[in-house]
Amino acid sequence: MNGAMVASTTIIAPLGAVSIAANSFAVTAESLCYMPGYGVSAAATTLVGRSIGAGEHTLAKRYGGICTAMGGFLMGCTGLLMIFLCPLVFRMLTPVEEVRQLAVQVLRMELLAEPLFGVSIVAAGALRGAGDTLVPSLMNLGSIWIVRIGLALLLVPVLGLPGAWIAMAVELCVRGLLMLYRHRTTKYYGV
Repeated sequence: MNGAMVASTTIIAPLGAVSIAANSFAVTAESLCYMPGYGVSAAATTLVGRSIGAGEHTLAKRYGGICTAMGGFLMGCTGLLMIFLCPLVFRMLTPVEEVRQLAVQVLRMELLAEPLFGVSIVAAGALRGAGDTLVPSLMNLGSIWIVRIGLALLLVPVLGLPGAWIAMAVELCVRGLLMLYRHRTTKYYGV
């Protein structure tokens, strides 16, 4: 993941100081949206792992599904809230209007992917609780490097910073769908 962040920064850096600043502020604001997802993910890991340890495999899969839906819903809500609040957040972070406008533009594009980002975070947590770690990790790695970085390389030269954030939004949706598929089809739940 850190390597992909370095690659993303390398792709964005030639766009200049305004794009670098807008990207940094947008990443900071977006991080407020996924905190609930990581909280629900930790709960999913615990509930699924405990249920499997107790031999309640059907309950484990059910907990995984409930938590995954909850994570997607909560992150959808935080994303929706941030769509409206991000101009205020960026006013607190920078006095530079050009940076604020670009940050609002790119963040709002990516926030549409928050529900599926929530699904990916929580489904991965449920799968961890079930002991399924290798395939979700490879899915995550492939999604980031192939979809996000690949699309960013294609879109940034044409669209600038919005191209990087479109690539991120598409990748988060792909990752969410991959994790949802893995959650529904894995045999680690024993069901």
